Amino acid sequence: MASPPSPSTPAAWVPYHRFSELIFVSVLGHFVFAAFFGLWLAQPWLVVSLGGSGLLVGALFPLLRSNQPARRVRLVAHAVLVLDLLAVCVSLIWVGLRPNQSVWWVVWWPMFAAHLLGWRDGLAWVPLTLLAGLGLWFNHAQGWLEPLATAQGLPLPVFAFQAGFLLIGCAVSLVVRRAYEGYQRDINHQQRTIQLQQQALAERAAHLEDMLQAVQQANLERTRLFAQISHEVRTPLNGVLGFAHLLGQTELSEQQARHLRQINQCGDTLLQMVNEVLDFSRLESRACQPERLVFDSARLAQDAMDMVLPTATQKGVTLHLEHDVQGAEVVGDPLRIKQVMLNLLANAVKFTDQGQVTLRCQGVSEPAGTWSLLIEVQDSGIGVPHSELPRLFEPFCVASDRTIQRYGGSGLGLAICKRLVDMMGGRIGVSSEPGQGSLFWFSVPVSLPVVAAGAAPAPASREASPRAQHA
Repeated sequence: MASPPSPSTPAAWVPYHRFSELIFVSVLGHFVFAAFFGLWLAQPWLVVSLGGSGLLVGALFPLLRSNQPARRVRLVAHAVLVLDLLAVCVSLIWVGLRPNQSVWWVVWWPMFAAHLLGWRDGLAWVPLTLLAGLGLWFNHAQGWLEPLATAQGLPLPVFAFQAGFLLIGCAVSLVVRRAYEGYQRDINHQQRTIQLQQQALAERAAHLEDMLQAVQQANLERTRLFAQISHEVRTPLNGVLGFAHLLGQTELSEQQARHLRQINQCGDTLLQMVNEVLDFSRLESRACQPERLVFDSARLAQDAMDMVLPTATQKGVTLHLEHDVQGAEVVGDPLRIKQVMLNLLANAVKFTDQGQVTLRCQGVSEPAGTWSLLIEVQDSGIGVPHSELPRLFEPFCVASDRTIQRYGGSGLGLAICKRLVDMMGGRIGVSSEPGQGSLFWFSVPVSLPVVAAGAAPAPASREASPRAQHA
């Protein structure tokens, strides 16, 4: 039998309402015996003793359903049961039953307390029951209370006591069995409810899984459509730019040359957007594996700088390269490293109207004994607000929308960089102050090339900078 919850809960914690029928059985037994002794033996003191204690037990029924604190209800219930036990023991002595006949009646109180209040309460009643039995024997030996009925020469109704004991035992057994079956029905009902809920959850999970697969398939089809459209657009766009270049080699008026420069500028921007959409679609539609090739990190960085040099020179922005990788040859994916490096450099030049853009390359020793190539691109441009930094590498973020309106582009460059770096098993991050410039960095794992004669020189052994540790 479960014990009651903590005392802080209200008295409605008593979940044993099925066992409340025991109160009815006890009260009925008290009144039946009180009426029997009052009518047959004419003993008013027995009527008062048994009838009064029966009323006390009957008061437990509304008490256990009240909103009083549980601790108070338990204390009152135990006090009522103690008074009832004393009254019954006194009544048994007054009737004239010997201890070996009356001691069996005290067995009901631990069972009564256990079913109504909890098994711990029933266990606490075991020593009280033993004390009550010892009290009956000591009273028989010492003669503290004298029998009233037998002293007046009235016959001892042993058969009535035996019949009452058997009837009370049968009633208690029926109440307990009925409560047990009720609990079994509740358990079965709860199990069926849980099974139905699990089935509903399984069906919902399957439905959500189907919806997720449908969404993923639709997303994949959309990506493929974008890739196909972008590919089809790039072919005629290259033709337009080619003929524009040929047109620029002919004699043009000043107005025509100005219009042609505008055409070339718009065409280059459109071509860059198409290429970014193609790259993004390709990364979404299929998983790519990074290559492991030997490359010269210094040469790779210089090539990336040379590609953005014309744009920087046109804007009056100075480019600066700092390379600190001893034995510049490493093993990694040069194509994708260069693509990320070029995207970050192009962004830095785009958002810097004056000042300097610095590209730093250095080898970093990782705690696991491996090496990483750390690339930093620092500019003195417009910077990025702190609130937009966490979402800066997401496609079509708020910062991308504003920069597209002012500077053009597709808003996918940094998202592509993030996916490329993740694909290579690296990290990428940014630190920026609005109006003071930004520092974009990424690090990718590299290894040393295997050479026949001795080990290759290692990258410069230095710990990762605080900027690189902030992913």
